Amino acid sequence: MEKFISVVKSNPEGNTKEILLDIFKFDEEEFEMMLFFGMFNLNNSIHSLEEQLTNMRSLDFENLIKEELELLHKQYPSNRPVQFELFILDENDDFVKSKLNGVSAFTDWDGKMCFAVLPEENVRSTLKSVVTHEYHHHWRISALGLNEDGETLLDRMVLEGLAEHFVKTRLGDEYLGPYKDALSESQAKKIWESTYKNHIDDKGTSTNLYMFGSKDKSLPFWGGYSLGFYLIKWFLDKNKDISIKDLTLLPSDKFII
Repeated sequence: MEKFISVVKSNPEGNTKEILLDIFKFDEEEFEMMLFFGMFNLNNSIHSLEEQLTNMRSLDFENLIKEELELLHKQYPSNRPVQFELFILDENDDFVKSKLNGVSAFTDWDGKMCFAVLPEENVRSTLKSVVTHEYHHHWRISALGLNEDGETLLDRMVLEGLAEHFVKTRLGDEYLGPYKDALSESQAKKIWESTYKNHIDDKGTSTNLYMFGSKDKSLPFWGGYSLGFYLIKWFLDKNKDISIKDLTLLPSDKFII
């Protein structure tokens, strides 16, 4: 962020988007992904971004992420280098602020993690939870050689469900994200049988509706995330002694009920 702000300040007439793409080596798809996940608005004033960056530095969130990832990588090694980028959250993103407690993130198919964070003290515990969740994505993607072209709806649900159970195992129930509570267990069982089970092999952007929800399709908000959590829970109910490592390395079809 420091380099981006410095370059924009020294070149006020430059194309802000092109500067960002060059500095962070994003392609157009990655850029759109970051905007979707709440990265700061490129139209924000540099002065505003500088103030937020100062707050971020004082909170030492970058070191928090770095130290957590180093600890996770030591405990649960992956075969890829651990890389991350930290961005300021768009201060006008009310969804991330209210629904996700000010922290949004994703992990790309190379295992690189990107975090968009509101620079406020009250997001610290959420950030720790999200770092743990995203590291698990990095670990499973790396270990199984997962890729975007082959990803099914079942793969997406299992990936998210496993990451939350990893948070539960490492940090405890109080660090779980909001996704699992989108459905009760009975609701999850019902919608699995009536709808999701028939679409587990779907691929591509059509799976977004099942993950995030769709009023038009009568799909519940965060339905795929919540159902993913329950798929792992139901597996663990029958396999209580399995380690988190062995659980992580299982193929997605092992979680079909």
